[in-house]
Amino acid sequence: MLINEILPQNVSDELLLFVTYKRRWFYLFIICLAQISNAMIWINFSPIADIATQYYSVNYDAINWLSLIYMAVTIPFTLPSTWIIDKIGIKSGMIIGSWLNALGSFIRVISTWSFLSIHSRFPIVLLGQFLCAVAQTYILFIPTKFSFVWFSEKQRSLANSIAIGSNYFGILMGSILSPLIVKHKENISLLLYINVAPALLAALFSVCIRTSNPPTPSCVAMTDVKQPFFVSLKKLLYSKSYIMLFIGCGFALACFNTLSTLVEQMMCPFGYDDMVVGFCLGYFIGAGTLGVLVFGYFADKTGKLEEISKILYGLSSLAYITIVLLIINQVPKYFLYLIFAIVGFVSLPILPLSMDLSIECTHPIAEATATGINFMSSQILGIIMVTVLPRFGRSLNEAEMLVQKCSVAHGVILDYTIPLYAMAIMMILTTIVYICCFKCDYKRRHFVPTEFQS
Repeated sequence: MLINEILPQNVSDELLLFVTYKRRWFYLFIICLAQISNAMIWINFSPIADIATQYYSVNYDAINWLSLIYMAVTIPFTLPSTWIIDKIGIKSGMIIGSWLNALGSFIRVISTWSFLSIHSRFPIVLLGQFLCAVAQTYILFIPTKFSFVWFSEKQRSLANSIAIGSNYFGILMGSILSPLIVKHKENISLLLYINVAPALLAALFSVCIRTSNPPTPSCVAMTDVKQPFFVSLKKLLYSKSYIMLFIGCGFALACFNTLSTLVEQMMCPFGYDDMVVGFCLGYFIGAGTLGVLVFGYFADKTGKLEEISKILYGLSSLAYITIVLLIINQVPKYFLYLIFAIVGFVSLPILPLSMDLSIECTHPIAEATATGINFMSSQILGIIMVTVLPRFGRSLNEAEMLVQKCSVAHGVILDYTIPLYAMAIMMILTTIVYICCFKCDYKRRHFVPTEFQS
């Protein structure tokens, strides 16, 4: 496919011809498959936290760490993995990430083998989650760089949205499959076996990626020379636009991570069982996946990434407040399905748009470095929120104990009203700061090669 791109009129009227290659779609499929698998593994235990506590003979805090470990591992492993992706290439990053993910998924299965003692199960499944978490630092930071390197400017945001949207689709599949498959604790082994299939398939396909870069550049900005790694880190610290993205995307995604991790514990005290929780999370992610594609398409068509992102931040704040009010007032489940879908539709597209904006603000800094550090902020804040917010929950009274649908086998059941309000307030404050302070210069879009500068 031939893509024509024209330099700014005040610089040159010369028409530059760039070529994109059909195999980019197959490579995109491989990246999407790895994203789906890794996300399914991350979310597996959140909708069935009460049953998982029984199977592994641990408390809720331990089960939360099966999700939190993804966030914790991101902090020390982001810089090494982004350096490898930027220095060695997309191909090596995908092979490392995909095979680590497959190995981790298999180790998780070992935790269900009958010859193990009940106290040996949890350390093994945690080791598997750890390897999959390390894999995430490769798999999740590749899409934005890949879409920039292999796709034209008119397809870049959509390709990035498809890749990151597949991560949300994996969360959707995991959220629905977990409560559907795991009715009793004995079903957990079946769930973990099922998750091995897409992980192994993505690993096998990853070796089919022939090169990290296309034979010829896909756009003007690809002709620019990238900044050295440590120079890039220093420039990121002094970029006001990037700092605003670091804060805004960090809190927005941290709210999503917190809701995804604690959703079962937040909702069961108000009378919602695992099936309702699973479908709420499913509608949340399903509509969010659709929103990622819709807003990614409009971002490509209009080029107004900053304006679209600010609208989404505002709508997300309103939606989070609504979802909190509906949960604590114990409305019928169908209203919850609707509001969870709305929250997902307007909040999940923030991530791919932020990844694109981080590159636009910091070009010519290497793409994986800019997006990886931006994403790291959400993991730090996510860990803080998931570990701190439950401390503000209160024990249920006798009347509330008659309503709750939680498992009482492990730990104290808490009312999450205050943590829910706190999460919504943080989203509102983040939105105000982001809308007032963020401004994008679109350095990548307006890049002009040296030979055309005068």
